[in-house]
Amino acid sequence: MKMAWALTLGVLLFSACAAGGDGGMQIDTGYENGHLVDYRIVEPDTIRVGPLNSNRHRWFSFRIKGVKGRRVRFIFEWDPHKDLPLVLRVNENDTAMVTYDGKGYEIVKDSAWRANEPGATSGGYHHAFSHVFREDEALVAYAAPWSNATLAELTRRLEGDRRVTAETIGRSRFAGLPLTGFHITDADAPDGDKRRILVLAREDAYEVGGSWAAEGMIRFLLSDDPVAREMLRRTVFTIFPLFSADGVAMGHTNFPLSADGGEYVYLPVHWAEDPPYHEVELMKALWRRLKAEGKTLDILMRPHSTCYFQPHFRPGCYSEANAAEAERLFATLLKRLPWRIKAGRSQTRSGTNYAFNQVFPDAISFSQHDDFVFPAHFLGTGQAAIRRHEDLLQDGELIIRALAEHYGIESRSYAPCLMAGDVDRNAVARGETAAFRVYYYDMHGLPPERVELRVNGKSYPMRGPAEADYSRPVRFECELPITDAVNDYGFAASNGRRERTVPEGYLLPGPFIVAEPAK
Repeated sequence: MKMAWALTLGVLLFSACAAGGDGGMQIDTGYENGHLVDYRIVEPDTIRVGPLNSNRHRWFSFRIKGVKGRRVRFIFEWDPHKDLPLVLRVNENDTAMVTYDGKGYEIVKDSAWRANEPGATSGGYHHAFSHVFREDEALVAYAAPWSNATLAELTRRLEGDRRVTAETIGRSRFAGLPLTGFHITDADAPDGDKRRILVLAREDAYEVGGSWAAEGMIRFLLSDDPVAREMLRRTVFTIFPLFSADGVAMGHTNFPLSADGGEYVYLPVHWAEDPPYHEVELMKALWRRLKAEGKTLDILMRPHSTCYFQPHFRPGCYSEANAAEAERLFATLLKRLPWRIKAGRSQTRSGTNYAFNQVFPDAISFSQHDDFVFPAHFLGTGQAAIRRHEDLLQDGELIIRALAEHYGIESRSYAPCLMAGDVDRNAVARGETAAFRVYYYDMHGLPPERVELRVNGKSYPMRGPAEADYSRPVRFECELPITDAVNDYGFAASNGRRERTVPEGYLLPGPFIVAEPAK
């Protein structure tokens, strides 16, 4: 399968690998968002990375070639001289995602953090994962990327829509990339009484989930859903899906302060710097201009993501006069996204929220983590369920629906959500059985009329519990003997009012038949 999707990011040129024992494998990071520090192929099917010694090394995204039918092992080594407790520096849910077409992503199943010395609680450790590749070329990333190229394509797609005004507030300091946001509203409805909501996503580069959730908000707001139409009559959304444009282009985790990425800062707690960082000043100038035009912003929402940790909402700054409204808003958000927690309130005087509230003192500000996970403690299991970017697009819709409910707009006809859909293995021997699962969730607790697995154009009913609380995600399962060479899949469900298909327009790479060499 040719990776034609990669051409949007430039010509595919694979670099030569380290000499000896590569078995024909090649790795390339020479594209936007590409990053893999100090890697070498030490055995025909093993790649070692590091030792790493900085949080900005946590993000990785690379193309790999010459891997069809091979199980490749990746070992990320962390600096053994960093004498910090192991538990403080690792996330046991961390994994990776693999794609062959830039659309459907496989979740890597074999992933674990381990101390270099068994039983150690400090010192060196490593993150290891392995994957069997069904095609010769693939992209491997910490999580499904969302890049400046994605933003450019989204901007092109929204051109000509009367509901959308794209605004570039300036260009990034080093790469000169546009910092683009979208003002979204019903152009025919009077602006006088509209609420104004600012969404500032991706303040740091690897927090890719924030961009996916922001895109989900945009998609839903521009849909034909009655709630979306009414929201646009009553509100103006200004959404910046990607703020750390340079950081994403460089493939680093944090906001860069130098052209080579050698210096960086965790931006959300540095908005009080004087003089401010270049991009910060551009955003502050937007705030000041809107205020000068008599436009009051009512809510600041800041989508972040640790990718695989704990999805949450974190209250920021708001006046005592707005405390009751703020608490009501957070209660509605948590009701509609029940897998999230309410984190402790952040009121640091150096942070984004505080800087924003100096301009709009009556606004409610908060941050959120749009992570690719249902935590184990939420599910009541010993293991988390990893989600994909399709799930975060649905999160964006649910957040808008929660805001609509906060403003008195009721959802009467809506599709259920299908999340954390997956299969237990990506490669099988012919005749083996693969287990599929997906979580069905209905925001008003409606049971499903049906939940289906769809594989290679055929539908299979999925089993769930006899009784369940469907206002929380409920697991449905299906087992299937694998006889076809490739088994790409998706899910569909109906709550009796509307249907949802996940993914829409493409399929997830399903288990494929492979004869692995004897171990």
